[in-house]
Amino acid sequence: MRTLTAILFDLDHTLYQPACGLMEAGDRRITEFLARRLGLSWGEADALRERLWRQYGTTALGAERELGIPQAELYEHVQGGLEPESFLTPDPAVAAMLAGLEADLYVATNSLASYAQRVLAVLGLADHFVAVLDIAAMGWRPKPQPEAYLALVQAVGRPAGELALVDDFAHNLPPARELGLYTIFLGPGQAEADLCLRELTSLPQALRQADVALSRRG
Repeated sequence: MRTLTAILFDLDHTLYQPACGLMEAGDRRITEFLARRLGLSWGEADALRERLWRQYGTTALGAERELGIPQAELYEHVQGGLEPESFLTPDPAVAAMLAGLEADLYVATNSLASYAQRVLAVLGLADHFVAVLDIAAMGWRPKPQPEAYLALVQAVGRPAGELALVDDFAHNLPPARELGLYTIFLGPGQAEADLCLRELTSLPQALRQADVALSRRG
């Protein structure tokens, strides 16, 4: 039986349903930013946004490396202007599930902590997490870069083998697994992960069935 003392949850499309449209609104703001900043058409800017995201893990990292635009500038423009309350509502079922997990819970996100905190507040989940570990905490190296996971493990201050990562992007999980984290994929289909879920609220039962125990430190 494996024992976990902390679980790291991705934010977008993990702690809320993808169909709400929040991430798509963020993508539109990125495209708008690139179009205005670079003098591109909407179609050109949107294609650039997607290419940079696929190549670098986040559009912001790609824009910094290829275009010299500081990541913080793009993040602040995009996420500072988003209104999570226009897309999300409280989720009592997820809140109850998190409250029952006997482990320390963190949010591990490629977004800014300020944005993540606003999302958690709207969802009614903020009180369940020890901390938000954001893109700055990862040294501006996004998941799935190995450096991001090394920074997350260091921030939590525990051996990687005591940590789990829950994420809806399958490609984010193999590097974390190689480092020793217990990886949990959330979404349809299968992934290279220790555990695959269709619904987040099924996490406690799935861990029990996989002979994974939870135990808070201290």
